[in-house]
Amino acid sequence: MSRLKLLFTGGGGAGSEALARLYSSQHDVHFADAEPEARPPSIDVSHFHQIPFAADATFIDGVRTLCEALRIDVLVPGVDEELLPLARGRDAFACDVLLPPASFIETHLDKLTSAQALAGAGIPVPATEVCAPTARVAPPCIIKPRRGRGSRGVAVVRTGEELAAQMVLSRLRPDELLLQELLVGQEYTVMMAADRDACLRAVVPVRVGLKRGITLRASTANDAAVVSVCAAIHEAQPVAGVYNIQLMRADDGSAKPFEINPRISTTACLALAAGVDFIAACLGRGAAGGLAAYEDGVGLQRSWHNEFIGLTEKRYG
Repeated sequence: MSRLKLLFTGGGGAGSEALARLYSSQHDVHFADAEPEARPPSIDVSHFHQIPFAADATFIDGVRTLCEALRIDVLVPGVDEELLPLARGRDAFACDVLLPPASFIETHLDKLTSAQALAGAGIPVPATEVCAPTARVAPPCIIKPRRGRGSRGVAVVRTGEELAAQMVLSRLRPDELLLQELLVGQEYTVMMAADRDACLRAVVPVRVGLKRGITLRASTANDAAVVSVCAAIHEAQPVAGVYNIQLMRADDGSAKPFEINPRISTTACLALAAGVDFIAACLGRGAAGGLAAYEDGVGLQRSWHNEFIGLTEKRYG
């Protein structure tokens, strides 16, 4: 595969350090973020760029101008708020934009329409309803924002009193909140990659060990039941690009997706470390025929680097 220039948005995210380290030997890797202070210490300042916030009227022009200046070959968006503007404006870019179609993004950014679309395609999903007095889903259950990311505002409520308290704490209208059946089992986050013809090229299940908004401990898992469910989801809604499926696998072997993120996830770096080049897969440059192979049991353990800025002298050590 020839050397490419890659640009990942959401450059301050947990996976950026690993993506830079793993891809830099093959490609020229750049990152962009609306917050310049979000730059991970290991990423050189020359490869970290500021872009407007997605809500800014100059967002598309700002990202496009940066891509042109850097001669980017592949743009990989990683922030929910950026997805629809970039998907709808992709014709303005001279590079590949690694996103599913706007219609897919619009469906799955709304967790209610996402569940409805999957159920309509015959995919078993947890019961999901708008938070209302007539809702059939009742505690114990999950309460979550209808839109959102990073597990923000998601809680398990076990009583009516807890549900009422969470509704107040959320500061959202009832129609902006969902009640979802509480699934019990092993959580998985799954990287999906499909080529330009929407042909599925990679399914990489990751068994979640510890999660605090983002996944902190995890490992790749060659689980046939999980792969089968994810392949069925893609067959029901075939799209090009990279996206992420979150699901729960019960002890009886059944698996139900409870959320689809129509973008790269922070655990995509684990799939890359395990042997799946999702850039190559989406561009159709990987090996043809079947799903990409990956190493089973590769673990991810996230830690932090504390960077101190502006010290005039070294005090300890």
